[in-house]
Amino acid sequence: MYIQIHISRWLIAIQLIAYSSLAYGFNWGFSKSVYSKGDTVDLLLNKIESDNTQLPYSYYNLPFVCPPGSNARARHLSLGEILRGDRIWESNYELRFGVDMPCMRLCDLISRETGLQRADSLIRKGYVVHWTIDSLPGATTFVSNNKNKKYYAAGFPLGFVDSNMAYIYNHVMMVIRYHSEGNGKYSIVGFEVYPKSVSNEQCPGSSKDYENFAISVKKNKGGELQKQKVIIPYTYSVYWREDNSIDYDSRWDLYYENESNNKNHHIHWLSFTNSVVLLFLLTLIATLVLLRTLKKDLSSSSSTGSAEEPANWKSLISEIYKSPSYVIPLTTLVAAGIQVVVALIGVIVIFVINSKFFIPGAKSSSTFFNNHEGAVISISIFFFVISGFVSSYAGIILYKFLKNDNINHEYPLPAVTKLSLLFGSFLPTFILTVVFFLNFFVWAKESSSAIPFGTIVVLLLLFFIIECPLGIIGGIIGNKRKFSPQSFLINQRISTKENPSNILGGKPIRKLHRYNSWLFSPLPSVLVFGLIPFGVVFVELLFIFNSVWLEKTTFYYMYGFLFITTMILIIIIAESTIIAIYISLSVYNNPNWQWLSFRVGSSIGWYIMAYTVYYFTFYLNVKDFVSSLLYFSYMGLACFLICLGFGSIGLFTGLIFVRKIFGTIKAD
Repeated sequence: MYIQIHISRWLIAIQLIAYSSLAYGFNWGFSKSVYSKGDTVDLLLNKIESDNTQLPYSYYNLPFVCPPGSNARARHLSLGEILRGDRIWESNYELRFGVDMPCMRLCDLISRETGLQRADSLIRKGYVVHWTIDSLPGATTFVSNNKNKKYYAAGFPLGFVDSNMAYIYNHVMMVIRYHSEGNGKYSIVGFEVYPKSVSNEQCPGSSKDYENFAISVKKNKGGELQKQKVIIPYTYSVYWREDNSIDYDSRWDLYYENESNNKNHHIHWLSFTNSVVLLFLLTLIATLVLLRTLKKDLSSSSSTGSAEEPANWKSLISEIYKSPSYVIPLTTLVAAGIQVVVALIGVIVIFVINSKFFIPGAKSSSTFFNNHEGAVISISIFFFVISGFVSSYAGIILYKFLKNDNINHEYPLPAVTKLSLLFGSFLPTFILTVVFFLNFFVWAKESSSAIPFGTIVVLLLLFFIIECPLGIIGGIIGNKRKFSPQSFLINQRISTKENPSNILGGKPIRKLHRYNSWLFSPLPSVLVFGLIPFGVVFVELLFIFNSVWLEKTTFYYMYGFLFITTMILIIIIAESTIIAIYISLSVYNNPNWQWLSFRVGSSIGWYIMAYTVYYFTFYLNVKDFVSSLLYFSYMGLACFLICLGFGSIGLFTGLIFVRKIFGTIKAD
């Protein structure tokens, strides 16, 4: 009793430490910022990024922009913001709420040849600049053609290219929209940026009679840079506009709108209808297997077959509980998959709760925290860390079952510790290894997405101080877990040493007829059983890919649809596993259901990997090696996690199905 209380206290303490570590610098957004006339408003400078590459850069690391002033400080960031490449700094821009500033000079920057070459390269690659005011991204404004409706795209271009000449935007006109909250208080509801390229030192205002500032990179006949010194004047203007058509709670809606927004919603609902139809059809097939075919088999008096007819699946009762090949690798993969499933469902549920409850595609402002400030990564890490407890707990129990050991038998503490570390630490170790390896390439490119040394230390501390102890505690508790005699893991247990002829009413078992099945070999089983699950997630997958890889200035917000799609996918994989195992048992007399059920569940991950290659080929315009390496490495890692997660769902479904149907035989 004392040990259990002691472990519980440590568990609570460790979870609190994990929560505190991941929530540091996290913007929970419980209260909105309000301003009075003349109040100072902070303009924060973040990074630049492009749809044509996966390498963002810190704005203040650019050699051709005004450097930070003596009073500018770097802002504290959450773990998620750091990992996604944010580098937020205070700026030298002076903004007073409600005070228009028609023309302000920021600096006259002297740029050398290397800076000009860097500017030319980044402009040609389509980089956009990310600034924020009151957590709102500075946006480029668009107007739809069909409804004459305004919508935003986060960020604004670094420059433009015309007639093979690059021009830099060195003047910005900022239009900040605000909403009256009463009592002389106001909230910011819009931040629009209109950049201009101006060759002289004067603000252009509303005039169009000015020349653009060209970036001319001079090289000699040998292709080497010639020495240059160019003064780039940076200016800005600020205008405040009251807009009571938008309130604080709906200020993000313009970022979610776009030219094809209504079409996208229509596609989502069609996809949802298609998923429901697929679910209904597969449920109907699974019901026929369970209620008709399986019931008929159970009621059949013949289990061992005749000279003309081979024995049916009930004759496999002496083999069905034999340990599968490679027990430890299978258990490790499934335990890691449990960790993925717990983290995945936890993250999706949190984001559904943070928006309008259970409304598919709801576009509300954040309820508890800002979805767009690294929250996805921070919350994912938090759930992933604490779910290490669950993976070790379930892994120990599953290992006992697959080893055909007594489920209530307790392993010695040293053995439990080793197994717990394996089950709880395999996946985090693998992920950290991949991420740290890729970090060398990103660091060499001086990208802001390179993980700083301090963050690496934090990640390692999370692993060694929180993840590993949680895994050991989970394994110890799982090892001590006692199941009642009524549990299906015990009361239907059939020992492989038991005489199966006694179980089947004293009838001798005829030699089983084994059939080789191409259907259940690795590749065909993946192709056959992964098609329907992929059909369910295809549309949602396209929107996620677009948001993450192609359209970085847009935001994914369809968490309601994502939650429903995930639930449908879990049900479909469970039903596919039941059908696959029944066919394997009844048609091919194959008792090896363990790896089959895992393979059926994981098949969706292989389809997504194939789609990853297709998307890269036909959608992305990535040409540099490092960006391609990052894309395929991170997508390969994501597909591996999906394989593990849904593979574990398949195996547990198979475990329950096999226990139930063969337990019925013993009961008879």
